[in-house]
Amino acid sequence: MTRLKNILLLTVLLLSIQNSIGQPITIAETAKFYPFVKEEVNVISNSGHLAGLMEKLYDLKRNGNRTINILHIGDSHLQADFITSVIRTTLQKRFGNGGRGLVVPYHVAKTNEPLNYRSGSSYVWQSKRCVFPDQPLPIGIGGVTINSSDSCADIVITTINDSILDYSFNKVKLFFENDSTSYSFALLDSLGNRVSMFVPDSVDNYSFISTAAFPYQTNNMTVKVVKTGEKQSGATIYGLLLENDNPGIIYHTIGVNGAQFHHYSEARHFSAQTKALKPDLIIISLGTNEAYPLNFRQDKFYADMQLLFNQLRQENPNVGFLFTVPACSYRRKKPNPRLPLAAKTIIRFTTDNNLSYWNLQGVTGGDKSAYNWKKSHLLRPDGVHYSRVGYELQGKLFCIAFLNAYNAYVANRPE
Repeated sequence: MTRLKNILLLTVLLLSIQNSIGQPITIAETAKFYPFVKEEVNVISNSGHLAGLMEKLYDLKRNGNRTINILHIGDSHLQADFITSVIRTTLQKRFGNGGRGLVVPYHVAKTNEPLNYRSGSSYVWQSKRCVFPDQPLPIGIGGVTINSSDSCADIVITTINDSILDYSFNKVKLFFENDSTSYSFALLDSLGNRVSMFVPDSVDNYSFISTAAFPYQTNNMTVKVVKTGEKQSGATIYGLLLENDNPGIIYHTIGVNGAQFHHYSEARHFSAQTKALKPDLIIISLGTNEAYPLNFRQDKFYADMQLLFNQLRQENPNVGFLFTVPACSYRRKKPNPRLPLAAKTIIRFTTDNNLSYWNLQGVTGGDKSAYNWKKSHLLRPDGVHYSRVGYELQGKLFCIAFLNAYNAYVANRPE
């Protein structure tokens, strides 16, 4: 009965978001079931920092002739894509579907992956997550790397359509380690026929990207390793970018179980490769893992945020930044008392740097909220991760805050 109630509530919320154009979106229906959710703080703070992005969204909505890339970086709260799939589909239904965007072959790397695509291989690949910096493989755009020395290895990617959104694609960009020892790659169709070879990116001249295209839209492809030179001995892949050439939103999600700010800043190629996504907005959702140990220090946490921000800003000088404050959760049998300290640090950091933030911790009820979310079956038994319904509720709350900021911008936009 509780799950049915949650599903009905989320359906009402989604309809209210989709049907609201140019007017404030409220969460009154949420308050009936979850009175601990705080509507008054469900806002994008310092949304003026995002004026450039909002103008691009306005232009996209009005003229429909551009693509907007949003890059969302996080930890295990994002890897399964429950929050971000809600955000992705909501924004794409509002502004247009520019494609599935970045996909990481998590399943090939032997970890969990989103539900709207599948990765697989008939070969065993070695893998590394960015949370293990001492392991030898480098880390690139996906936060997870796969590697094979087999000259016949392959990766199969299948995208799964939403009930409304079509995630077929006709263009593939492969992020990979490109040196004299790297194998070449071929693009195969669903029947195993070679469509083309991946070639160096001739548009942006990024050394770590190769591109290939289908002459039609498809939901299924295979990337096949091909040995074309004597010195070639291995394939190292960081991720794949799937595009459809349509105007709209492309919402890229990078989530790695256990990740912290410093894991991304220490990753060899991560920040440099983000520029290839041409982000108009970078959202960062980290902090839960930093606040888990007993030796959490706010000064180090602040410094780690600053380092990653500096790296990303250097590679993407004109992009807007939006930090999210992690919701409260448990540490063993009690709510984690360090998460409120992490929240204060994130808010101080964004204020010092004149960036935007969304206070999920405040929206979900503040520093005592973990108890209420657990009691309402929105928190999983481990006390750290949320149920799928809990994550989807958080995603819808974000959409309400974000679209309200957009509507306010449009209402006050000078003609």
